[in-house]
Amino acid sequence: MRLYYSRPSPFARKALVALIETNQIDNVTLEEVKISPLDPGDIVPKVNPLGKIPTLILPDGSSLSESKFICRYIDELNNYKNSEKLYPIDENIWKTLQHEALSDGILEAAVLLVYEKRIRTQQQRVKEWVNAQQLKISRTLEYFEDHTSELEKYVDMGSLTVAIALDYLDFRHDDINWKKNCPTLSDWHKNIKDRKSLVQTSPND
Repeated sequence: MRLYYSRPSPFARKALVALIETNQIDNVTLEEVKISPLDPGDIVPKVNPLGKIPTLILPDGSSLSESKFICRYIDELNNYKNSEKLYPIDENIWKTLQHEALSDGILEAAVLLVYEKRIRTQQQRVKEWVNAQQLKISRTLEYFEDHTSELEKYVDMGSLTVAIALDYLDFRHDDINWKKNCPTLSDWHKNIKDRKSLVQTSPND
């Protein structure tokens, strides 16, 4: 298999984390690519018409896109017992998927804010739209602050994606200062951020 990724991308990071957590990182060829919303380059669009990363090339030559599907596929190849699966096979799966979806929402809003600053001039930016993205982030952080105990129960793709989202806020949006308003979540993050899969995939430009 081959994974197209970019180190700064939090969605690509999810796939890398899943590979490390399931001890499959050595089974995949990693190919880092440089793309942007305005220029997807020449490589990725040939295997993913959306021109997005991460994109995973499967053994039969077909491709899989969207981090949540790639991570689920990687975990399907994981033969560990249920307690060590990234996606539980019991009723806990719904909480895992909810945590992952909410964290993906934080990441989507945070990435859009980055693009807003990079692509649009100050005069082109719409304050109400920016505020709406920031509100999505703050509301979801409040949710996780109130539900941190759920994250402490398991290390799964839900809790790992929460950690990735918080890392991305520190990486690209240190002005949000989420730790001040979410002390319980911050304490949880301090512990999980030292996990091997997260340390080895820390974002950088």
